[in-house]
Amino acid sequence: MPRPAARPNPSLQPAKHHSKKIHPSWIFLLLCIGVIVADIFLNVFARQNSFENVLGRTVTLSAKIAKDPAESDSKKLNLTLENIAIDGHKFDGTIFTQVNNNSLRRSDIIVIEGELSEGFGNYGASLYQPTIKEIKRPDPGDIFLDFRDFFAQGIKDYLPEPQSGLGLGYLLGQKSGVDQELQEALRTVGLTHIIVASGAHLATLTGFAKKLGRKVSRFSAFLLSALLTICFIGITGLSPSMLRAGLVTFLSLIAWYFGRDTSPARIITIVAAITLLKNPMYLTDLAWLLSFAAFIGILIVGPAIVKFLYDKSRKPGFIASTLISSAASALTCSPLLLFFFGQISLISIAANLLVLPTVSIAMGLTFLTGLFATINFAPLAALTARLDLIILDYQIAIVNFFGSAKIFLITIDKNNPLVFLLYIPLMLALVLKLCYPKIKLRLLRKHQA
Repeated sequence: MPRPAARPNPSLQPAKHHSKKIHPSWIFLLLCIGVIVADIFLNVFARQNSFENVLGRTVTLSAKIAKDPAESDSKKLNLTLENIAIDGHKFDGTIFTQVNNNSLRRSDIIVIEGELSEGFGNYGASLYQPTIKEIKRPDPGDIFLDFRDFFAQGIKDYLPEPQSGLGLGYLLGQKSGVDQELQEALRTVGLTHIIVASGAHLATLTGFAKKLGRKVSRFSAFLLSALLTICFIGITGLSPSMLRAGLVTFLSLIAWYFGRDTSPARIITIVAAITLLKNPMYLTDLAWLLSFAAFIGILIVGPAIVKFLYDKSRKPGFIASTLISSAASALTCSPLLLFFFGQISLISIAANLLVLPTVSIAMGLTFLTGLFATINFAPLAALTARLDLIILDYQIAIVNFFGSAKIFLITIDKNNPLVFLLYIPLMLALVLKLCYPKIKLRLLRKHQA
């Protein structure tokens, strides 16, 4: 009887060297990062020198209002100007200015005169107390903006201030319409993100479009989602946070259509690369920074907390999910808020937990009020407005209560870079979370040996 062949001893076999190939997407990301770094230095240098020859001079300039004017504490309008022309010469970058004209809106072309001074943040220059020479409104104008203003006016006819401003902030991300005192209270309790047009709005729209379009076909759901996303971006304007949210939405839609799983870390990196290639000075823009910080908190830190607290057989409920998302978002956004505003509330998570579950209800009721007002169905518009008023009054009361609790406020000097050291424990926790499976496997093998 033949003897069975001896099994080869793995320890005596020559070691196989496996060469790991770099995925093309990471090559693309590394290339983007290299271009971004070079672009940042070039843009910073260009921005510093763009207005150098005209600073300190009285100039007459023509420019386009880049985004919705925001009311300042002095009741003036803060404007961000782009497409700047001075004495027939075009200048790159943006200029900050304040005017007393409340009729101005996004996309208007204005001609102003005043003394140009140094800029700040991502502004190349500033122009205070200018004289308005001319206002031009493009014809036919911004159709998305016209529709938004018409729809918003219907809501304002049925909801008083500050409730109507808060409702429009939820629905359209129209932060400029929110009362200054309420904005300050929202900032204090860490709820500014709920009145900024962001991925949450687009997620709601695309979720609705997918459910509706699936009844016809997958492509119909994809097309409807893309069209609604484009329309919403047109209505809100292409702000830094909206640019980020739009790119994330489109990348997620494409991955969903082709049946691919999306990696949050990869999407964040790709979108950051694309947006910074468009404008490297977004690195100094609070809206862009908060948008990414909240995105990282909800999609990376939040799931890590869930994985730590729950096993695979259990999932957090609605309240627990809201609490975890709020905590994760607060962890990633707090250092930025401390750096830019110098204060933050220790009970912001509690405020988020009490307010966030009702935001979608208020958003839906605000939309219905505007819809019924647009089609002149006054009885239903009045009914939805009354229900909406109850929710909005509750939210404002919660925000004012927590905002007035000064004992829970942490106050430091603004622009203190040491606050970013708060990210170190979070980064270490995430690194340990990534390394934990490998460490556990090695310990298990060592124990079995």
